[in-house]
Amino acid sequence: MHKKTMVAGSLGICLLLVISFSGCVNQEEKTDPTIQKIKDAGKLVVGTSTPYEPMEYIDENGDIVGFDINVAREIATKLGVELEIEDMAFDDLLDAVEDGSVDIAIAAITITLERSEQVLFSNAYLNAGQVIIVNETNKDINSEEDLENKIVGVQDGTTSEKEALKYTNSSLVKSYNNYTGALEAILAGEIDAIVIDYPAGVGLIKDTLGLEIVGDPFTNELYGIAMKKGKSALKTEIDKVIASISIEELGNKWF
Repeated sequence: MHKKTMVAGSLGICLLLVISFSGCVNQEEKTDPTIQKIKDAGKLVVGTSTPYEPMEYIDENGDIVGFDINVAREIATKLGVELEIEDMAFDDLLDAVEDGSVDIAIAAITITLERSEQVLFSNAYLNAGQVIIVNETNKDINSEEDLENKIVGVQDGTTSEKEALKYTNSSLVKSYNNYTGALEAILAGEIDAIVIDYPAGVGLIKDTLGLEIVGDPFTNELYGIAMKKGKSALKTEIDKVIASISIEELGNKWF
């Protein structure tokens, strides 16, 4: 069986609905007027970061689509408003949430303590671990332990970057604005491996011959939807949507 198929089949964590990270609600949050403002505007402004297929990417018609976009559309429908998508650099997403440029951000954003200090997260909607992509001819890398002294490509500002730094010298971790750059680099032989979230890894190599995912996911990555702190009414509505949609059905569609 092809290694990519083995990984997909063994992923008990890939399509796991998680209902955690619910924070306490203070009086300020109880009076949160965000939902009414969104309804008055008639639109939910969502920040995302392409390309990160199959989570969010631009299709042949020029439309932004993907797993995350489906989730965002469900939220907009629940609120009875249109969906407006703002595509930006991944590193700019949380700042955009903080300054109000977008209402929420959804872009395979892993919930971390550091990020939770900056923004409010929804309950996790997907659990996807880090995996390693290599050329099929590369037999030296089979797990994260084999990354030592190897050149590893990642997307700048992601948890993938932080994980790669644990296993190889920092000078050997090459950060790109998006994974298209890392894909081009590994095909050109400029890097030895790519560290990436599993769903995005599947999307990155699905149309590329000669690359494969090796080993099993070596972390747990809980994806959450980011919003400005204090927006508990919005969080409550988003958490209801997360609880109501079929994550498995979306996974079958997009992975």
